[in-house]
Amino acid sequence: MSKPRTFLTCVTVAVVSLVTTVGAVSFRATISSIKLQARPGQVLTRQFQLALDNDQPRTHFKAHIEDWWRSEDGKQSFYAAPGTLKHSCGEWIAVNPVESAVDAGQTLTVRLTVTVSTDAEPGGHWCVLTLDEIPDPLAQPDGVGVKFVASVSTGIFVDIDPVERAAKITDVVVSPSVASVKLRNEGNTPIGVEGRFEFVRPGDSHPYAVAAIPRAPLLTEPIKTGVFTADLPDASVLPSGRYIVRAIVDIGVDHYIGVERELDLKREVPATADARPNR
Repeated sequence: MSKPRTFLTCVTVAVVSLVTTVGAVSFRATISSIKLQARPGQVLTRQFQLALDNDQPRTHFKAHIEDWWRSEDGKQSFYAAPGTLKHSCGEWIAVNPVESAVDAGQTLTVRLTVTVSTDAEPGGHWCVLTLDEIPDPLAQPDGVGVKFVASVSTGIFVDIDPVERAAKITDVVVSPSVASVKLRNEGNTPIGVEGRFEFVRPGDSHPYAVAAIPRAPLLTEPIKTGVFTADLPDASVLPSGRYIVRAIVDIGVDHYIGVERELDLKREVPATADARPNR
């Protein structure tokens, strides 16, 4: 049995609509980020909704809470039992229902009750809500084969004042095809990171080309650093040459952070086949 997982939200408050097809199951989840401002001892409730598409069979889901973190380069996600991380809020959260069946065209609503610990420390605490597709307990096996099942996770973030959002740029690397900036979280809460690289010709004041850094989270543990990468424009737009490269980063505070350095950019030009026929 194979279980690809979709991670819906990280550190964002925008409303998103997701359409996922995994094997024979497709569903929609329209959510806003589960992001809470709370006090020690406070009890809060939120809900998560998942709608099964009209042409789908009756599907069973199981909801549970997990701790979650990313690799430094953001290419891998890791999941563990609630309470694994020091700043987990997973043990504060109860879900209802834990297991439920959803019919075609119907919506599953999972209620979350967050009971903040009375001795919760200031700063950001987080975990994820995961819904796994599980086998129908009444279904008869239909022979040997591989069945793909759905799994979807969404982040839950609880901030307790005083919250400090801060980060420091520790490195910038520019290669022929990508540019990356490395940050270290120096605050006490997860932050959303986005930004851009500007490539400026020496002597000019305006960028010759710009490469966007997609939004991604920077956590506080177990890895406080993160590498955020932008794909460079085509070599026809950003050719080889000497540039002042500016890394400009938005971490959700009232000012940007950034660094700049002057360097020679060498782009890789794809080899072209000799059009002359062999003789």
